[in-house]
Amino acid sequence: MAEIAWGVIGCAGIAGKTCQGIREADNALVVAVASRSLSKAEAFVDAHAPGAKPYDTYDAVLDDERVQAVYIPLPTAIRKEWVLKAAAKGKHVLCEKPLAGNVEDAEDMIKACAEAKVQFMDNTMMMHHSRLKELKQVLQAPEFGRVKHVVSCFSIPFGNDEEWAAANIRLNASLEPMGTLGDLGWYNIRISQWAFDYEPPLQVSCHYIETTAEGVPLTAHALLRYSNGRTATFDCSFKCCLRQWAEVVGQNRTVSWDDLCVTQEKEKAYYTVATAGIAENAITFPKTILGPDEKPEPFAVKGCVQHKELIRKMSALVCDGTLDADWPRISLQTQKIMMALHESAKKDGEWVKFAS
Repeated sequence: MAEIAWGVIGCAGIAGKTCQGIREADNALVVAVASRSLSKAEAFVDAHAPGAKPYDTYDAVLDDERVQAVYIPLPTAIRKEWVLKAAAKGKHVLCEKPLAGNVEDAEDMIKACAEAKVQFMDNTMMMHHSRLKELKQVLQAPEFGRVKHVVSCFSIPFGNDEEWAAANIRLNASLEPMGTLGDLGWYNIRISQWAFDYEPPLQVSCHYIETTAEGVPLTAHALLRYSNGRTATFDCSFKCCLRQWAEVVGQNRTVSWDDLCVTQEKEKAYYTVATAGIAENAITFPKTILGPDEKPEPFAVKGCVQHKELIRKMSALVCDGTLDADWPRISLQTQKIMMALHESAKKDGEWVKFAS
């Protein structure tokens, strides 16, 4: 199988995980890594991309004729520049999220890739797990009933550490102005959209419960209103214990999973289908787990490693010369919803109409 040659522009922490996905995929190989410091690039190559060539400028990766696709984990505030440069060089783009600090820049990035006929994809790894295919079948089954509500959360406690809060880029207003909404809430927005088949919401509302002195959100609570009485709600935070779960509520059943963004086991993921009832005289409200072979246990999805599957899928698109327009479309929709939520938060939770 042909191996697509990847370049990495920036040695952020998440880049190590993405490089592991490239190593594990059978159709990809890291050939070039760039940092503003050659020694940092060399250390990254030794740790995460053995055999790749280290560079001390980002342009050098784009000028490397071997490189067919680039991964860009640079800060949100400077990401647009390098996506545009990559597209101009004919490199396919895997981009970290959020895409940009506003909608206009995100639109420019996606337009540049489309005009250059290169694939654009964001690095939301959970979207590539085969569990989502099974979950969609659950939602579409007649017995589930119409999807009415999605509730999810994503939080990490690192913001309680003063040293982390002072040094981490996620709380830097000039580089990552969306804070927890962009870093964590992106996943909540995406899973809500997925559950509603990417139908745009009518209105959104968001509150920033906690912010830094510079206004970077630390904790956010959001509500999305869809047509016909359907809703999605989520919270995301840098100040709460690690939580990452989702529940989709139908008219008759629920389906939930408690490892929304990153699976608890590398090659196994779970989800639970349930229903509930009211016992005689409402003494109890018994819950019934509707598992495989009528057993009261979760369903298990085995064999998929999402960080590897993302790379495999994108490398296959590059190899085939086929562009999948759904990925940039979904990325841009997520960005637009995030910015509408940010607008609402700046207005103390006022409802903002969503213009798709």
